[in-house]
Amino acid sequence: MSQRQARISWGLLAAVCLGICLTLSIARGQNQKSRPAEEFLPKNTVLFAGQDGAAKHKRAWENTAAHEAMYDSGMVAVLEKIVEFITQQVGDAGDPQFEEAMKHLEDHGLSLAISIPNPPSPPLPQVTLVFHDAAKYEPLLNNAINNLSLIVGVQFEERDVKSRTVTSAVIPNTPGIEVGFWAEGGHLIVVAGMNAVNNGIAVADSDAPNITSNDIWKKYRHSKADFEATTVTWLDFATIRNKFGQMPLPIPTQQPRTINDVLKVWGFHNVGTVAYQYGYKGRSLWSETTVEVDGRRTGLLSLADQKPMTLQDLPPLPAATSGFHAVRFDQSKFYETATKMVRDAAAFAPPEVAAQVEGVLSNLPQIIGFDPATDLFDPLGDVICMFADPDQGFLGTGMGVAIKVDDAEKLSQTIDRLLEMASQAAGDVFGIRRVKKHGREIILFEFNQEAQIGALAIDDDWLIFGLLPQSVEAFLLRLDGKLPAWKPTELQAKAFSEVPREFTSISMGDPRVAWRALIKLAPAALIGGQVALKESGLVPRDMVLPITLADIPPAELVVKPLYPNVTVQTVDDEGIHTTTRQSLPGIPLISGIGDGQGIVTVAILTALILPAIQQAREAARRTQSRNNLKMMGIGLHNYHDVNGRLPQGTHPNEKLKPNKRISWVASFLPYLDEQALSDAIDFDESWDDKANEMAASKQVRLLLHPSNPRTRDGDGNGVTHYVGIAGLGKDAAKLPVTNKRAGMFGFDRKTTFRDVTDGNSNTLMISEASKDFGPWISGGNATLRSLTKKPYINGPDGIGGPSPGGCQVLFGDGRVRFISEHIDPELFEGMSTIAGGEIIGAF
Repeated sequence: MSQRQARISWGLLAAVCLGICLTLSIARGQNQKSRPAEEFLPKNTVLFAGQDGAAKHKRAWENTAAHEAMYDSGMVAVLEKIVEFITQQVGDAGDPQFEEAMKHLEDHGLSLAISIPNPPSPPLPQVTLVFHDAAKYEPLLNNAINNLSLIVGVQFEERDVKSRTVTSAVIPNTPGIEVGFWAEGGHLIVVAGMNAVNNGIAVADSDAPNITSNDIWKKYRHSKADFEATTVTWLDFATIRNKFGQMPLPIPTQQPRTINDVLKVWGFHNVGTVAYQYGYKGRSLWSETTVEVDGRRTGLLSLADQKPMTLQDLPPLPAATSGFHAVRFDQSKFYETATKMVRDAAAFAPPEVAAQVEGVLSNLPQIIGFDPATDLFDPLGDVICMFADPDQGFLGTGMGVAIKVDDAEKLSQTIDRLLEMASQAAGDVFGIRRVKKHGREIILFEFNQEAQIGALAIDDDWLIFGLLPQSVEAFLLRLDGKLPAWKPTELQAKAFSEVPREFTSISMGDPRVAWRALIKLAPAALIGGQVALKESGLVPRDMVLPITLADIPPAELVVKPLYPNVTVQTVDDEGIHTTTRQSLPGIPLISGIGDGQGIVTVAILTALILPAIQQAREAARRTQSRNNLKMMGIGLHNYHDVNGRLPQGTHPNEKLKPNKRISWVASFLPYLDEQALSDAIDFDESWDDKANEMAASKQVRLLLHPSNPRTRDGDGNGVTHYVGIAGLGKDAAKLPVTNKRAGMFGFDRKTTFRDVTDGNSNTLMISEASKDFGPWISGGNATLRSLTKKPYINGPDGIGGPSPGGCQVLFGDGRVRFISEHIDPELFEGMSTIAGGEIIGAF
């Protein structure tokens, strides 16, 4: 070969190698280039949930009334200061990488798809989760998986699959369920299911169709809605029904029954897709929900087939109402549908059961004394409306319910019959009083002949219920035109104009009421919360909170951009639709109840919050008591390590009776960091000798339960709220260590842990006390107690505590447990002895 030919040959070889390298590089580069997240989701998805993230819709979000109310007002800034303060106090700001990943998730969102593979693969769900634009967090997930592997014992391994590095593992004790993840197209992809990695990569490589060819995706995710959707979720119920509907039910019947048979009873046999879309529409938070139904609606869904109504069909509502919910609901149709469903469901049971059900339904009028269909449901109309009446009550007590009436006379007879039956069944617990007002009768409900809660009245056109009789009377006066009725305000009218004007149900609520009440309460809550935190010891008394009263924005500033929220439901040939327009979600409990009456509202709301504050304080005190017991356990174990035994129940002194001797508590004071106090005690004298007067007056913090206010006895001596356990019986403290009724401590007993043959983990050492608190320095009952009379916890022996339901105890092994006052007495007896030979089971 000539030199020239050699150069040409080597050049061609280099070109080929370079071409191969470039091809592989391009292929890998295509694998890494940005791709839409939906290209990784399979077509046969039956459940989809997608959230775009805040970054994509930032401008639309900042244009909403909710953003102006919460962010522009400074309300969120206050909350952020509080969260930052709590984080600093905890002392752990968290993993910065994890925090960054969470922020990325919030900004960029994710997509979840649950699919069902086509045959011949088994119909087990496959999960595909795509974290949008999160490929850079693959190492973080890998590290988390490795840590999890050490805990659960599942070994994840890296492997190359079609130019990808995939981390995966097969979950033990499953039919081959695989979990894997990899980075691709700029995203982080997680899959789970049988052969999940190969199935997921097949979709990524277009070897299997992706979700963009799914008709439901095209309709609810891809299509342009008349609002900016940020979140979309849908369930392909039809596909699930077709896949699993023919599965037989595991119940014995003469005729085999399937899942589809059950769905038909409930009316779900022809449900198609259930979809939910949420986002922004102008200044509003907007959502739409659709339940698609193919064909005639039956069962429960048939109840949605109601005549459309308008605002004109509402009853006369309070002029100042802050919210209501009204629905068109045919009462007779409801009863007919309910009884048919019961009969159809009974057909699944054995013939004798179906016969019993039919007998009850057929004879129901004779059983209860009236015919539910003709006497109760037929006389009722088809409009039900629940409303708030802030002028008649606060915190929702002014609410009322109005139901349209078609036959007032028959309904009155039935109501009287029902009330008579209730009075006979309840005796003195329930009764009624009747009052004539405005030409009608108002019936008041009375409980225990004391409390009157609830009232009703029947007009020619309406049945009205109320928690307060004033709400009922005011409704009657509005019917008579003697009180003004509600008319939509300008803001309410605008809200109604943006949703369908005809509907089968409607809800209107004003978030301004709730948020105004909350912000009114905030200053009192801030002051009360600060006091509670410092009193409970959860924060130091000199700690300065990060916000002041001045940081809380004025209520008017927060609620200024807000307006009424409206939800309507409509029905058409395609299905059932729900549309919601909100300025800001309301607050449970106080939403829609009106403004209240200034200081009264604050007082009532504060009263509602105080029990929660008190509960938190009590939990902190209980935790402190637990810590006290743990420290005493550590001290006693250290004492045992040094002296080879536990302290005697009383300091040895033959010339003194046990109740005059120095206690076992004083003996191990040095092990509680109380060496100076121990040095001040004259152990040769009685505890109440003048030589010990100063020491006895001292309080030992570890011996005081924070929930117990009594810290001294009548003579000014410091007391203890904890006692040692002597064993079982009145003479337990006098028994030798070998006696089966002996406990950890006795007057002259020198107990070692080797003596505890029942096991230190099963044997009581110290308990909280419930009464007869005596000086910590005193021997006898003040510091040592035995089980003598049932009930043992919070009973006559004084073993117990201030926590409801039981007490905390220290076991010989140093564990602290809460023991219920309802524990089996024999089990508790066994715990009180060191060598009784009892078998201690679960407690």
